[in-house]
Amino acid sequence: MNTTKRLIITLLALVALGSSVQAQTLKVKGSVRDHVNEEELMYVNVGLMRTTDTVFMRGAVTDEKGEFKIEDVTPGNYLLQVSCVGYQTHIEKIDVHNNISDKIIELRRGTVLTTVEIKTDRPLYTMLGEKNMYNTKDDPSIQTGTASDALQNAPGVEVDAEGNITLRGVSSVEIWINDRPSHMNEEALKQYIKQLPANAIERVEVITNPSARYSTTGGVINIVTTQKITRNELLCLGVRARTSPGISPWASYVWANEKVDFNLYVNAGYTTHRMENNGSSLLLATNGDTSRYQEFNTKINSRNIGGYTGLNLNWNISEKSHLATWLGAYPYWSSSTSTLDMQYLEYFPFKQNMGYIYTDKNPNGFGWGGYGGAWFEHRFDTTGRKVSVSFSGNIWNEGGIGTESFVYHDTTRSSLYRRTKMNNNNPSGSLSVNYTHPLKNGFELEAGAEAEMGNGLEYQCFDTLAAGNYVQEQLRSTEGTERGRSLNGYVTLQKRWGGFAVKLGLRGEEDWKHSEWHYLNGTGSTTVDTNFFGLVPSIHLSYQTKTFTSYSISYSRRHSTPGSSQLSTFNHYEDYSYFTGNPNLLMSYTHNLEAAFNKYIMGFGNIGLNAYFRANTNEIGTMTYVGTAPEYFGSTLVNYTRPENIGSSHTEGIEANITYRPNAFLNLRLNASLFNYGYNYQDFSDSKLSYSFRANIWTKVGGWLELFANAHYSSPRLGLYSLSVANKGFDFGMSSDFFDRKLSVYLNVNDIFGMTEWGENTTAPNYQTTGSQRYDSRFVSLGLTWRIGKMELESKARQGATEGAGAPQM
Repeated sequence: MNTTKRLIITLLALVALGSSVQAQTLKVKGSVRDHVNEEELMYVNVGLMRTTDTVFMRGAVTDEKGEFKIEDVTPGNYLLQVSCVGYQTHIEKIDVHNNISDKIIELRRGTVLTTVEIKTDRPLYTMLGEKNMYNTKDDPSIQTGTASDALQNAPGVEVDAEGNITLRGVSSVEIWINDRPSHMNEEALKQYIKQLPANAIERVEVITNPSARYSTTGGVINIVTTQKITRNELLCLGVRARTSPGISPWASYVWANEKVDFNLYVNAGYTTHRMENNGSSLLLATNGDTSRYQEFNTKINSRNIGGYTGLNLNWNISEKSHLATWLGAYPYWSSSTSTLDMQYLEYFPFKQNMGYIYTDKNPNGFGWGGYGGAWFEHRFDTTGRKVSVSFSGNIWNEGGIGTESFVYHDTTRSSLYRRTKMNNNNPSGSLSVNYTHPLKNGFELEAGAEAEMGNGLEYQCFDTLAAGNYVQEQLRSTEGTERGRSLNGYVTLQKRWGGFAVKLGLRGEEDWKHSEWHYLNGTGSTTVDTNFFGLVPSIHLSYQTKTFTSYSISYSRRHSTPGSSQLSTFNHYEDYSYFTGNPNLLMSYTHNLEAAFNKYIMGFGNIGLNAYFRANTNEIGTMTYVGTAPEYFGSTLVNYTRPENIGSSHTEGIEANITYRPNAFLNLRLNASLFNYGYNYQDFSDSKLSYSFRANIWTKVGGWLELFANAHYSSPRLGLYSLSVANKGFDFGMSSDFFDRKLSVYLNVNDIFGMTEWGENTTAPNYQTTGSQRYDSRFVSLGLTWRIGKMELESKARQGATEGAGAPQM
């Protein structure tokens, strides 16, 4: 044994000896209950922190009787911090010089939650009324990941490779940040999901069947990151790199005291991507004869350079008033090259080979976005009566210049060359007010109003080379504006009897939509002006036992309005197809019925079940037809798409979330879903049973090395005359902390077997396709984070990332 090893063993022995003869330790015991009804509160976080720097020292969680016991407490002065979901955080100074056995703490209801990291057996998944909560902070397997990884583990949520979020396959999901609507547009939301680290998230709340309080038709996902800290500051420096390749350095500075916290976050990124698409299409004439057959293979290489700067400021003006403001911007540059090899046989009006090699180069893509907003809340008293007002603004712009070329397989055909130019601009804003008033006998009234506006400008120009000069293509070059306005009001009434709660709600929504499209030569102007009004009733029943078993049943009726572009008859032409709108579209209505069960078993983990039924009338889908458009394609038959109201559709399914945590160093989790989807369109009907699962395992080896792996699979899913391809993958990673968590290192291997794939096959009567898409999903990523300062602020360290950004949908 060498000298170094002897020294290490000696030091460890001395530490152990010192621990065995340390000074007397004490115990702090007590109970936590509700301030109003004095009901015992289970699974409440109770922690002791040093008064000098709020470093966490010891902690516990209350049991089924609401009691807690903190052991091995060194005599001294501490801050006692008590926090629970749905209650205001309680902080008080406490002197521990003797054993304390009868400490009673009463929590007042509210939304402020301060979190102490307490290592004990707590459920990853819980229910509270209409919310299914995934306690991200307690899941060690995703601490080195991003918000995308955290969302993948939330019940029913999926995030694809591009950052698109769906809930039970529905994309119309409303994202909230810290109990406030984010109003993010699509690009801002993707940036948020990609940049926000999972260890900055406290929990993810999923509402699959929202009450009338919410405006969405597809569910609500609330990402909770807020924390209240006494004075501290923290500087974090980090870098993420991957073999695809890509690299992203970042820095974050947080300063906070009991009144104010401030966060500045800056990052930059360089990434490259490779993607390959292949498939085929068959176009049939109305008599069933083949009109066109295509077989294609596309390879895309892209490079992206971007950055992000975000500022967050939270000010506790007084014990009753709070102000939050946010501001940010994100520029990005991109370049891409696409090469398409198209095998193309045209049969009408006569057979001919029209195959070609298509190249699309966009070397100068540029986009940028900016946002800002503020939120103010005032509490009138300690009963929970409060009012909040918020507003936000957002702008997003994207543009680029590129070239296209068609080199035909038939050398007798002349090649075609184009120049392209595009620009999109989308400013928007929103204003909302919410009032909550607890009434007598356990009733609570909530009412509010929201106003939103959004504008959109889309410009594209195609110039084709002819006789040595570029000439504008009259029917491909277009400009359009879209404007949306909405005014919504809602009221909910909730009644509680112990663990039982009933919540009734009603919401009214008025939408105004306007669009105007024309060709750049001034022809073809088409205008849409319309408005829609609908009511959203809801009822939620829930019951929670004293052993933390939860039951709920809920119903709501939602409606969805067509977008202004879906109503416009303006034709958007492409090379061999076009798409148009349908002015006869109607509002669609959805009836949602759900029943849920959640059970936390001490020493085992968590079991959650959710059964649901969804019935739609006039659901809006996209249908593909065959026809002619002589103004652009001459006599050639082409396919075109148009939105339609599907007669009816239905979805019935069941979800299961099972977590097994036998000890503090092992975590096994399974999320599984089984559902049937069917629809009736004109005289055609179809249905299919689909399923998906996601399995995760996390373990800690040797007390310092964390290992985790996850596998997922989604079977093909049915759509209107379409069926998606199965999606699957397997990831593995490891992480560790050094120097008292000042340095963290992680290594991930994404999609180890390269199985990730997207695609869809369609079987419309006159247009049938196959297609699949793969990208460079298999890569190794490495991340480093260095922390300087007080790590209690880490969950704020990247809250500057796009909180409150975005635009309402038009």
